[in-house]
Amino acid sequence: MYAALKPARRSGGKTKYAAAASAALLAILALLAASPSKYAEACLAGLKTWLNFVVPSLFPFFVFTAILTRLGFASKAAAKLSPFMRRAFRLPGAAAYAFLMSALSGYPVGSRVLCDLCECGAIDKKDATLAGALCSTSGPMFVIGSVGAAMFKSAAFGAALLFSHLAAVILVSLAAARFKKRADDTAVIPPAAANTDGMLHESVYGGIVSILNVGGFIALFYVLSEMLQTIRLLAPLAWLFGKLFSLFGAEGAGVAFCAGLLEVTQGCAALAGAVGSAALPLAAFLITFGGACILAQQLAYLKKTSAKTGGFLLLKLAQGVAAFFICLGLCALAGI
Repeated sequence: MYAALKPARRSGGKTKYAAAASAALLAILALLAASPSKYAEACLAGLKTWLNFVVPSLFPFFVFTAILTRLGFASKAAAKLSPFMRRAFRLPGAAAYAFLMSALSGYPVGSRVLCDLCECGAIDKKDATLAGALCSTSGPMFVIGSVGAAMFKSAAFGAALLFSHLAAVILVSLAAARFKKRADDTAVIPPAAANTDGMLHESVYGGIVSILNVGGFIALFYVLSEMLQTIRLLAPLAWLFGKLFSLFGAEGAGVAFCAGLLEVTQGCAALAGAVGSAALPLAAFLITFGGACILAQQLAYLKKTSAKTGGFLLLKLAQGVAAFFICLGLCALAGI
């Protein structure tokens, strides 16, 4: 009768991981208790960034793309792209649906849609890693509106960022597809909803839930970023990046870049104040790679698809590097 009360046995690796995670969490709680006002301000700063930059750019897209999905427009457009997806990316045609939603709405919508497609059998799990990297993009409202116009004070800069971002995602995914077999397209793309009653309410409600989830992640990673700065854990990395980026004329970009590796919005806002021609290409890298905050949101969905975390992160890193050099070339051509 006492057997149920005994803790489940764990392997040595899992036990060590749990112990390390517990120690890290206890250290975080200790820092929170030691300086509650400092981290409350960091959390508030994250929420302000979310409210000022993310909500205006993402929330309308969350709602309107959900309506388009229910009306069947996106599924019809994706059906038209199915032959191209199989030939170019060696992925099922249903992946076009997830890519379209990602390109319109931004992360983590593509990962969420991809998860749904895998669960209903529209995309095979063996294709989830490449499909996850392809369907991991930011949206035009955030890149052009928030980063370009609001942060860098130029919608043209935002357009250059968006082009570099999407071009890098597509080109690296095309290259990676050459190393896999062509997928069998045996799935159906989700059809239009049979009943459109309450469509607006459901779309708005889903948009609110999604945008609140994004805000929670941003606030959390702002706090974590402040903690890492407090204990100066990222100082050596910021110094190293600062020296590297100075070769491109981007003075003071090391700290901003490290902040962006944790949370993209914070890093792009900081890079907008950096001096040098590499500030915009570095923002392109961050937007494309995603940073820990965005990656955590995406992996929460992709874990359900059996996508390989290491392979996904490697593809995102390659996409980020490609976006940097594409944007750097655009800046050189434009004389920025």
